[in-house]
Amino acid sequence: MHLIYGAPVYTFWNELPIAEAFVVHNGRILAVGTKDDLAARYPDAKRIAVDGKAIVPAFNDCHMHILPLGIDLGKADLRGCTSVAEIQQRLRQWMDTNPHAEWILGRAYDQNLLPDGKHLTRHDLDAVSADKPIFLNHVSKHGAVANTRALQMAGITRDTPDPTDGIIVRDESGEPTGVLLESAATLVAKHIPKPQGAELVQAVHRACNDLARRGILAASDASTGWHDLEAEVNAYAQALAEGTPVRITLMPLYGAAQRAGWLDIPEQAGEATGSSPYPPTPHPELRWGAIKLFADGAFTTRTAALRQSYADTPTTGVLMYEPEELIERILTVHRAGWQCAVHAIGDRAIELVLQGYRRALETHPRPHHRHRIEHAMLMADDLLTEMQALGVVVVPQPEFLWWLTRAYLQGLGERAVWLMPFRSWLRAGVPMGFSSDQPVVPGDPIIGWRAAVTRTSRDGTCLNPEEGLDPLTALQMFTVGAAYATGDDEIGTLAPGKQARFVVLSHPPEHIADADMQVVATSAELLPA
Repeated sequence: MHLIYGAPVYTFWNELPIAEAFVVHNGRILAVGTKDDLAARYPDAKRIAVDGKAIVPAFNDCHMHILPLGIDLGKADLRGCTSVAEIQQRLRQWMDTNPHAEWILGRAYDQNLLPDGKHLTRHDLDAVSADKPIFLNHVSKHGAVANTRALQMAGITRDTPDPTDGIIVRDESGEPTGVLLESAATLVAKHIPKPQGAELVQAVHRACNDLARRGILAASDASTGWHDLEAEVNAYAQALAEGTPVRITLMPLYGAAQRAGWLDIPEQAGEATGSSPYPPTPHPELRWGAIKLFADGAFTTRTAALRQSYADTPTTGVLMYEPEELIERILTVHRAGWQCAVHAIGDRAIELVLQGYRRALETHPRPHHRHRIEHAMLMADDLLTEMQALGVVVVPQPEFLWWLTRAYLQGLGERAVWLMPFRSWLRAGVPMGFSSDQPVVPGDPIIGWRAAVTRTSRDGTCLNPEEGLDPLTALQMFTVGAAYATGDDEIGTLAPGKQARFVVLSHPPEHIADADMQVVATSAELLPA
C-alpha cells in the first residue's frame, strides 16, 4: 500500500477534481483526499512524495500501432530529412550498423520536406544499394518507395497494372518510379521477411517501453492482424506477462476478424442479449476494442477522399471500397455486436462512413454503440451535425497539426481551416478521444496536448486558433475521452476503484502552452510491479 502526495492531483473525478493525495493498493486507487486524512486512515501505507508540480492520469493513446512502432524502431529513421542526400546518408549509416540485414528498411520519409515536394525515386535508392532490396515507408503509412532490386523481387514492371485501391507511380515513359501508394506498397512489402515468435514479443516490449517513457500507460493497436492475428495476440500477451507496463487494447482489422469467425455472430449478440461478442484474451491487461476498417487514404499522399479536388493535384483521392461495399462491412460489424472504427480522413470518406452508421443504426438499433471515426480530419457543418445525431465518437490526432500543417496547406489550400474542429465537436456534444497514430508521427503526448490548445505547427503556423481547447479539456481528451472511445472503465480518472495509472508533470497542466512541460515520473516507475 502506498500514499502518493507532493503535488496537486488532477483526478478528473467529478466528486473531487483536485486532491492532495491518494492511496494505492495492488495497482488500484483505494481513496483520494487530503494527505493528513489519508495518512491517518492508512497508517501502514508507504509514503511516496513526488518531485513535480502536478499528478494527472496517464496518457492513453487510443489509436496507434504498437507492434508496427516496435518494428519501426529497428529501421532507419528518416523523419525530418529535408534532402535526398540526407536520406541516403541515414540509410548508409543503418547499413553499417546492420551489415547482415537481407533488406534495407527505413521509416517515416516525407516527400513534403524534400525540394519541391517531390518523391524519392528508385534511382535515388539504387545509389545506396543496387544489390540489396530497399523499402522505405512513407510517414503517413499510406505509401512507400522501393529501389529497383525490390521492384524486381515483386515482379513490378511497366506492364504491371495498378491494384484496385493503389497506385504504382510511373514516369513520363511509363516506367515505375519506385513510389507505391496505398495497396500498391503491399506488392513489395509482402516479400519482406516478417518477424516471428520472439521477434514479435521483443517488438512489443520495445514499443511499450518507449510509450511508458513518454507517460503513455495505455494504448490501442489500431491494426491488429496485419501479420498474423493469433501470433500477434500471443506476442502481446507474453509481453504483458513478462511485465510490459502498458495496458493494451487490440483493434482487429476487418479481414482478420472475419477469418477468425468473429463477425458471423447473429445480430442478436452484444447489448441486445447482454452477451459479449468478444473472445477471451490471454491476459487481464489485454482487451478487445473496435473492428478496424479503412474508407480512404491520407492527405500527405493525396489519397484521402475529398468532395472537391486537392488544391495542388487534380484528384479527389481514393476510396478503399465501393460505397455499398464499405457500408455492408459496417453493417456486418454492427450486426455482430462489435464496436466499429473506420479510418476516414477526407470529407467525402467521412460522409460515406456516416451513411453506413446511419443505415446500421436504423436497421439494427443499438444504444451506446460508441462507433468511431478515426482521424475525421476535413469536416463540414453537415458532417458534424450528423456525427452528433448518430452518437459517433471521433478520434483525431492533434499532434498532426504540429508536424504536418505545411502539407495540409499545400494540399487543401483555404479548406485547411476546417481540419479537426476540436471546440466545435465538443460544443455539438460529439464524444472525442485524442490519440497520435504513431509511428506516423513521433507520438509525443506533450506535443499533441500543446497542439490541441494552440493549434500551432513547428514552423509557427496557427491553423484556426478558435478551435483550440483549454489545457485541462485537452488533457481530458487524452485520458477520460480516450477511455470512453475504447470503452475502458478501468482507467481515465484518478478515482477510487480505478487502476492507478498516472504521470507526474514538471509544471501545472494549465501552463502547457507556455512551459517546457515534461513527464518527470510515471506510476510504472514509482510503484512496484
